[in-house]
Amino acid sequence: MTLEEDPPLVIATLIHGVVNDLLYQTTFAQPHFPELVELAVIGTGLGVLRSNLLLIKKAPSFWDSTQWQVAPPPFLNIQSLAYANALAAWTRQQSAPDWIQDLHAEVKRPMKRSLKYLSKTNDTFFEPQAKQNRLDQSQDQWWELMRHPSASTQIIAIRHANSEQELTQDQQSALLEKLRSTERSTTLHAISATERLASGQGNEISDSVADQIRMLVDHRDDEIRAKAMCALTTINRVDGSTIDAAANMVEDDVRHVVFAGVHALTTVDKVPDYVLPSIDRSFIKALKACDYEFAGLFTKGYSRWCENPRQHLEELLHDSPEFLPIAMEALEQSPQQVVNIG
Repeated sequence: MTLEEDPPLVIATLIHGVVNDLLYQTTFAQPHFPELVELAVIGTGLGVLRSNLLLIKKAPSFWDSTQWQVAPPPFLNIQSLAYANALAAWTRQQSAPDWIQDLHAEVKRPMKRSLKYLSKTNDTFFEPQAKQNRLDQSQDQWWELMRHPSASTQIIAIRHANSEQELTQDQQSALLEKLRSTERSTTLHAISATERLASGQGNEISDSVADQIRMLVDHRDDEIRAKAMCALTTINRVDGSTIDAAANMVEDDVRHVVFAGVHALTTVDKVPDYVLPSIDRSFIKALKACDYEFAGLFTKGYSRWCENPRQHLEELLHDSPEFLPIAMEALEQSPQQVVNIG
């Protein structure tokens, strides 16, 4: 591509490269994350051109924001561009900078709302004038910050809170409080923290925390209920009520909700008879969609639930012989299947 063909894109790419080099020179921790480079471009005041290139108009069908460090998105979407620009203006104490007028309309509107919110509340963990790294906190301080009035500070604290020993009563209470939050992001990060803390040595999750997560599997928000179901699976708290909730997820139209339900069910040795027809219908739907990843997940379950999974699939697909070879191949490979729900 030449400068004449698309000047804004070419110049934005050059800016991106220069800022990326700057991050490497300053030994920034993660200069290879494209999204972080884009944030740095905006932070240095060079982001207007990039903000007018809407590389991602909508978020992917599923992206777990609580696991950002594992799978960051390749580019900032519209909302992220808007917030990053608002934060850049807020750090410079600009309540209505002239360069807002140069932003794409789809970015400008949410950017103005975010800037107004930041100017009114100062609700951000980032403090540009801080004399020390605010991430340098002790574990006691992180647990204390989980009760900070700022929602953004709460989330950062939840992400960093950890324990090498059994959780104290106060820590369990703090986690339970965040799980009951009316703030969607806070709830999602609290669920993620529960999974992380449960994996620590000697960290037994209390029944009250597990019960609260069980309540969340019926949440109206698809991401919350799916994440809650996955958390219960991770911490080995799948019980009868969880199985019923998982069964309701199996025939959902949202892919990661279906994944959460089937994934939970594959961890139990037997599913109730009334659940199997829903699983069968969803499995056939996956086969019709040529969704081989999900086909592998389902056959992993059949291998566990059915005494003779091969016979079950032959009977199930009697009227659809074109799908039988795919199902049998998935059945043979099911122990090695890895499902990517991105």
